[in-house]
Amino acid sequence: MLNNKFFLLGIALLAVSSSAWVIKMFPGTNVITFAFWRMFLASIFVFLLSYKTIPLFVPNKKMELAGWFLGVHFVLFFKAVELTSVAEATLLGTTAPIFTCLYALLYKKKRVSGFVLFGLFLAFLGAGVLINQSSQSESSLLGNICAIFCSLAMAFVLIVGKEVRKNFSLFDYTRWLFFYASFAILFISFIAEVSVFSFSSEEFRWFVFLALVPTVVGHNIFYYLIKSLSTTTVAAVPLGEPVVSSVGAFFLFQEPITSAVVLGGEHYPSRCFSCYSLWKLKVFFWEHFPKGSVYVFSCC
Repeated sequence: MLNNKFFLLGIALLAVSSSAWVIKMFPGTNVITFAFWRMFLASIFVFLLSYKTIPLFVPNKKMELAGWFLGVHFVLFFKAVELTSVAEATLLGTTAPIFTCLYALLYKKKRVSGFVLFGLFLAFLGAGVLINQSSQSESSLLGNICAIFCSLAMAFVLIVGKEVRKNFSLFDYTRWLFFYASFAILFISFIAEVSVFSFSSEEFRWFVFLALVPTVVGHNIFYYLIKSLSTTTVAAVPLGEPVVSSVGAFFLFQEPITSAVVLGGEHYPSRCFSCYSLWKLKVFFWEHFPKGSVYVFSCC
């Protein structure tokens, strides 16, 4: 069972890493259009997969709120990829573990070890290196800020999802999560005066790809595992996304990986270390998985 979870997390990591490449392939397409169709088509696919239980389930306010934050997350992440490099966008766009750790420490009043604080300090230091480097470019700076706020939104989605998934099945949760996210993005498109219905047939094929691979496969795996794993652990898995996305962007678009990205990124593995420390204090995995330490070291 432990190995199956690790395998699923690896599949999810590869799936979600592909989204940044698609955005870079179509620089002329508005990011709001990408975000809307990714969420809307994903919700349709999940509705089709779980059509038998649709009449039996009524979504609650928490699902609606999580959906709105997920919509904001994707708009901000796609905007970050548009404004800055794939490497910087994915590095700062996977800082959700920082916010989930802070939530556990400040709101849940969890005990703090020196290892956790040290890990958080290094994570903030790595983010600071990237932001300082991007200050030389207004576009890059704005993109990095968007990436940080998209991580904050995702942290909220995972925190709420942890509570909701205690009582509801995966598809009952994600079909409405994706639907509300698409509705939120559509609302944003009205404010931004962007038509989400202006696209080519080639772009639509990639909308379907984004809905199926990074979302229905990648995100559904995260929401499936969040029922049995801690929020911070699940949030820490995409820490590998910057590596996969950056290497792919280097070969696909000849996008260089700057020294600031490498230096800033070196601090990000420390987030896994801080997640492990927090997990060790909570003792959750020792109760459910006797070999929990092997799992954490594997996925981090």
